[in-house]
Amino acid sequence: MSVTNLYCEGNSQSIDIRVIRALLPQGVLIHPLGGKTSSFVSSIIADRRRRPNLACLVDHDFDCRDWQIKNQPLRFEYDSRWVGWAWERKEIENYLIDPVVVRNALGKKAPDRDKYQNALKEAATEIATYSAARTALACENFKNYWGDEVREGHLFPPKRGRNYCQVRIAEIVREYRGNRIVSEEDVQEKFRTLLPEFRDGSRFQNYLHYFAGKDLLYVMRNALRNFGFEDTSNNYHPEEVFIERVVTRIESTEGVWEWLPEWTVLRQLIEETDFSES
Repeated sequence: MSVTNLYCEGNSQSIDIRVIRALLPQGVLIHPLGGKTSSFVSSIIADRRRRPNLACLVDHDFDCRDWQIKNQPLRFEYDSRWVGWAWERKEIENYLIDPVVVRNALGKKAPDRDKYQNALKEAATEIATYSAARTALACENFKNYWGDEVREGHLFPPKRGRNYCQVRIAEIVREYRGNRIVSEEDVQEKFRTLLPEFRDGSRFQNYLHYFAGKDLLYVMRNALRNFGFEDTSNNYHPEEVFIERVVTRIESTEGVWEWLPEWTVLRQLIEETDFSES
């Protein structure tokens, strides 16, 4: 018996839901519940009384752990119960900017392969230190972003150097620590430990897994404009035009789950996993 109902983050027209619909069998009912994972995952066990093969698919977000990349969704548990899966990569944008997906989606209209790959790597280099800081804060369950609102709901800082990140870490810990026993130095030490991995270590080498896709997209804004992804009415930023074209093609293409190994495995898991005895 396969999964019949799937709880997900986002709303009915968000890119997350649009992509998931294209990847999964048509018989799966997708329930976009908005908000963050914590807002709905606790209800899955109770709701399985009505729909035994209910599961969830959630963002991975920043992770303290290093894990062996297997190109498959990660088992996701709540209260020691298996409730579904998390994407192996940080968020949905991390898949949509993958050169393989871009090439398959856009075909002859895709950017030059080498130029696009270089723009992507340059963006990763630009946000490496900030990504280490965000992860260090996330490890200790603090707010892990700051800066200007560069798009609706997306903050990004004008300064991203090591010293400035340390200043912002200190400010955030002081503001949100309350009576917790974690100290500012605990978070700073985590940042120092993670930094080499994000700058040129294993996390940088796998930036499509560990870095935030939304941050990468923002830093690529000018490059994407130069690649021709621009809205002549100036209502949308180049990265929004780019992502919309990729997602639109995903929605209209047969067998899109075959583009990436993780997408193939996800579809198989949805078809073959039985939660009715969980």
